[in-house]
Amino acid sequence: ANGNAEAGGCNPNSCPEAGSFNANGNAEACDEETQGPDAERLPDDAMTMSRQGSLSLFRDIPLDDLDAAAHDAYTLSEPKYISKNVNVPVVIVTSEISPWSKSGGLALVTASLAVEFAERGHRTMAISPMYDDYPGVTWMADKTIWLFGCEHQIKYYHLWHQTSEGKGVDYIFVDHPSFHRPGGLYYNQQLGVEYADNLYRFSLFCLASIEAPTCVAPGGAPFGERVMFIANDWQSALVPVYLTHKMRPVGRFTNSRCMFIVHNFGYQGIYPLNKLENNPNGTLPIIVPNVGVWHLGLDGTGAYEHLIYQYPPELRSYEGDDGNVWNLTKGAVLTCDRIVTVSPGYAAEMKTPEGGFKLEELVKGKEFFLTGILNGIDVVAWNPRTDPLLHVNYDEHSFLEGRRQCKLKLQEKVGLEVNENIVLVAFVGRLTMQKGIDIICEALDWMMVDTGNKITGNVQVLLMGNGDECHVQEISEKVRRWPGRVAGMKFDPQLEHLLYAGSDLLLMPSRYEPCGL
Repeated sequence: ANGNAEAGGCNPNSCPEAGSFNANGNAEACDEETQGPDAERLPDDAMTMSRQGSLSLFRDIPLDDLDAAAHDAYTLSEPKYISKNVNVPVVIVTSEISPWSKSGGLALVTASLAVEFAERGHRTMAISPMYDDYPGVTWMADKTIWLFGCEHQIKYYHLWHQTSEGKGVDYIFVDHPSFHRPGGLYYNQQLGVEYADNLYRFSLFCLASIEAPTCVAPGGAPFGERVMFIANDWQSALVPVYLTHKMRPVGRFTNSRCMFIVHNFGYQGIYPLNKLENNPNGTLPIIVPNVGVWHLGLDGTGAYEHLIYQYPPELRSYEGDDGNVWNLTKGAVLTCDRIVTVSPGYAAEMKTPEGGFKLEELVKGKEFFLTGILNGIDVVAWNPRTDPLLHVNYDEHSFLEGRRQCKLKLQEKVGLEVNENIVLVAFVGRLTMQKGIDIICEALDWMMVDTGNKITGNVQVLLMGNGDECHVQEISEKVRRWPGRVAGMKFDPQLEHLLYAGSDLLLMPSRYEPCGL
């Protein structure tokens, strides 16, 4: 109930099933068709894990087609991190990867990582759930996995993508009925709540991902157990936990290592040990067990201690609540070999009460293994000179006219009054408290009314994104109140390009941002 799916509802406590396993989950977990109720330290010069720039990113781009900063990065500097163990395969485990699945920046970063490691000479596998029927993939293997009291059959599908001569990425998609949902990867978009069986779904995905290097053989040869796993955020946080407490104790994956990348520490994968159920013999609900460590295919106190977290009394949800929850990110922080996050600044923030989200002391305890690598921009996809998704392409010489035409086309497409003299203000992001969408909605009426300050009243606002239903409804109400002046729409990755090209101002009142602002 403390934010797992990046959109768990406006008031998590208002929905008992948000962040908990369904009351009938143990029985339903055995039904393949119905699963899913809603629906040693090295010398300092041995290796450095930080880097700047990206040679392969610019390899196929003419230098005169880069901006000055990118040109300087390419010609004057080398990346700080150079691959020294290219004989070690890389296995990227991610709950989303572009272009197949995307709810935010995670999909873009993991897609870029896959290409980067392949281009640097690593044999590279990228694993993600198969949320839909993806064209061009081929079945490679089945696997039976025990979880939540019974066995579950998953399927592996494969797609090879060549990045350059003799190099490429093996994309592996894990298929299971629980991954196929009509709305949202992690939450029900209509209800604005997290899927009640997410703990089951992503536990299954993590186990399937660990097994993939040995039971899937792209090109006729499996990757084997000597690999570097790269797990990303809470959805794959159980990968290092399973390696530590399930695989290595029985002699498996003893030569593997796991890097855990934190893209957003505010979402940690938190699920209660206990839950409330209706009392058939009285009016007050009763407290019953929710999910035990054995449900996750783990045993022993080691796994329990690594995953358990207890909230202080003032943060507990109900009378009798002991505050005990499973925190998947805590488990990953304690069991992974390296912690990487998306900027040096955010690595520092994670060690503070404000940015550590109750785990700052654990992060400080592993500070030697922590680094931040700043995320960058794809200068191919976001080049206004060549972007095919823009109404008109432009450069520094045709900047004003090009943006003017893009603005007019954007207004037309989203139903705003087509008028180049009105200031067009835009927001694109998840509709959550973190992104400050509530602040924007609170200010909208003021922005629309001419109060004599020569600013308000001559403004249009475009809000684009998916997220909490309460914010969706609030935006819808503003659109009805201010037709032609306020527009709201679901996230559209293609229209997003035109939004950046055509807007006069961008709003980003985020309460925090891992990469900074």
